[in-house]
Amino acid sequence: MNHNKEVVRILQSKRDTLKPVFPFDLTRTKPVLFDLSAGSRELAGINLNDAEMFTKYVFARLHRQGTPVGVGRYAEDRAVYRHRSLFDGEEENRSVHLGIDIFLEPGTGISTPLRAEVHSFANNRTPGDYGPTIILRHEEEGVTFFTLYGHLSLQSLEGQHPGRRFAAGEVIGKIGESQENGGWPPHLHFQVITDMGRWKGDFPGVAAPSELKKYLELCPDPNLILCIPELENKH
Repeated sequence: MNHNKEVVRILQSKRDTLKPVFPFDLTRTKPVLFDLSAGSRELAGINLNDAEMFTKYVFARLHRQGTPVGVGRYAEDRAVYRHRSLFDGEEENRSVHLGIDIFLEPGTGISTPLRAEVHSFANNRTPGDYGPTIILRHEEEGVTFFTLYGHLSLQSLEGQHPGRRFAAGEVIGKIGESQENGGWPPHLHFQVITDMGRWKGDFPGVAAPSELKKYLELCPDPNLILCIPELENKH
């Protein structure tokens, strides 16, 4: 059995019954679709190491478009990681994004789209990392897979424990401020993972280009769950 294909099949079959991850209907609320790629003209003049400048840029764009939500793409080869030592490698840097980013005001509640239990959680404190992170385990039709929620608030980790159960649609945490989320504009990094291996409280959210095939198999498109119209067939 191809585990990736089974997870994709299950998520496609449940598309109409999945609960929203955040409190906005993106079939009705048009988000800003950010271009964070290496060739992006949008990022000219933005110091990506300056969380305050980067945050002001993001939320000014949202304000101009009159929307509360911005989106960063899956499988995007990004310039932003070239400015963070966390993603440096001896031979090749990690630069391809494995999740979808949802830029939202800090304090916004985040919910699980399916019934779940906590697999693991951690505060990944290294600058440029996820900050507070929760990973949920899901089992549907006998198939196990996981969802990762990064850049949450520190408060989101309070009371968590492995095995804690959540009903579909239940709030699991909130969007964190820049000073607690790894130094990024407030947003959710949302990722689907088919096999956690030995990882706990963490999992690569960015891949080196040479390893992309392997990681895209492990991390199918999160838009299978988020169902953002602007991202359909965009990668």
